[in-house]
Amino acid sequence: MLRKISFEHFWPDSVEMPEAQINRWTLRFKDKEFERTFVREHVKRDLPMCTFYIMLGIGAILTYGILDYLVLPEEQFWILVNIRLWTCGILSVFVAACYLPDIDNKIQWVISASMVVSGGGIILMTCILDEPFSYIYYAGLILTIIYSSNFSLLQFSFGMAVSLILFGLYLYAAVVLNPIPNWALTANLFFLTVSIGWTIWTSYWKDFNVRSEFVSRYFLMREKSKSEELLTAAEAGNKAKSEFLAVMSHELRTPLNAIIGFSEVMQQELLGPMGNDQYEAYITDIADSGHHLLSIINDILDLSKAESGHLELNEDTVEIETLIEKALRVFREKATLEGVHLSYDRLGANPVLLVDSRQLRQIVINLVTNAIKFTEKGGWVRVRTEIDAGGHFNLLVEDNGIGISEQDLPRVLDPFVQVESSLSRENGGTGLGLPLVKKMVELHGGTLALESKLGAGTRAVVQFPAHRVMSHEAEGSSTAISAA
Repeated sequence: MLRKISFEHFWPDSVEMPEAQINRWTLRFKDKEFERTFVREHVKRDLPMCTFYIMLGIGAILTYGILDYLVLPEEQFWILVNIRLWTCGILSVFVAACYLPDIDNKIQWVISASMVVSGGGIILMTCILDEPFSYIYYAGLILTIIYSSNFSLLQFSFGMAVSLILFGLYLYAAVVLNPIPNWALTANLFFLTVSIGWTIWTSYWKDFNVRSEFVSRYFLMREKSKSEELLTAAEAGNKAKSEFLAVMSHELRTPLNAIIGFSEVMQQELLGPMGNDQYEAYITDIADSGHHLLSIINDILDLSKAESGHLELNEDTVEIETLIEKALRVFREKATLEGVHLSYDRLGANPVLLVDSRQLRQIVINLVTNAIKFTEKGGWVRVRTEIDAGGHFNLLVEDNGIGISEQDLPRVLDPFVQVESSLSRENGGTGLGLPLVKKMVELHGGTLALESKLGAGTRAVVQFPAHRVMSHEAEGSSTAISAA
């Protein structure tokens, strides 16, 4: 049993590029935007050669005037001279029209009209001339029809239309306007029909090959672009990994060195027997380093869970203002030591949200930690909460710190990416804070938006959807707690 083979089997990349599917009758791409892309590139590439062909045709029309001079009576010779001059003048206008702005979508009409004018001039000559020239000069029409197939810009459908129009005009002229003998008409129509059939056939496959080449080239360029994007992403990922490992090696080594160092001092009793007051300070340092190390590991594990889709919500109703106040208390001493003014503008209504309290606390801590870290001494960090007109709960953390440049702003939300590695190392941190916040907020169905200007500070807006706001009262006067 024979398997039916569709036209698309002969068309390259039809599976990989659905937009490259073609109409088998008109040889036009079914996707209109892809057709426009093809036309633009095709015209840009082949327009100079196309206009050269038209000018070459003008030269041929004028050159054939020598034949008029050699074989025609003087009266008819001058009539044909005028026809040739008028034809060449109109063709010159078409050449100029090829360079008009936005000619892409009209170029087919321009070229087709130039071929009809050229052929029409020859047909007009056969209408005027006496026998035998009335049926001999038709040979120029065959040359014109065959010549039109050389125009790489002329699409198959337009080329076929030009051939059929010229065939119809000649038939009308040879039968009605200036009848020629039947034997001459039969011979002329035979050769003309064969020429048109051959031209249509060659024009079809010429147009097909041009479009096939375009599709292959377009496909290769698209794959090349994809490869370059993947290479860029791979290089960026490799660089981010290297920077992350460099930062992590520092972040992990520092608390581990403290833990091991202080433990060895105490183990070897270098400051005397156990019970020395200095050991108590060391124990505090060991505990602080252990908590810091645990915090780093928790961040890595949480982000890893979020990336793999395993980070889950343990939802409960939470008085949001109370939770934020408790989370900010741990920063009061740090803000004071850094010389940063930390303030919290409350709603005064203490709304209740359905959230994961641990994750929300982590969101607040990460945002405020970042803000304080990159705010210079004498600067300020402000935390605000609000219920907007749509009923969404917004948490805003603003600072007047060093800010982030516009081109780097999208990158700070990517995992393991640090915009300023040297600054990050100087201030500490793993660079996981913002990506982790983004994942946790999105897990709640919310959004994280960053606004920043280099040297002018940063504004982070966390928005929770309205359905998570269980209850809230009308806003009262705001209060503030601060650390300076």
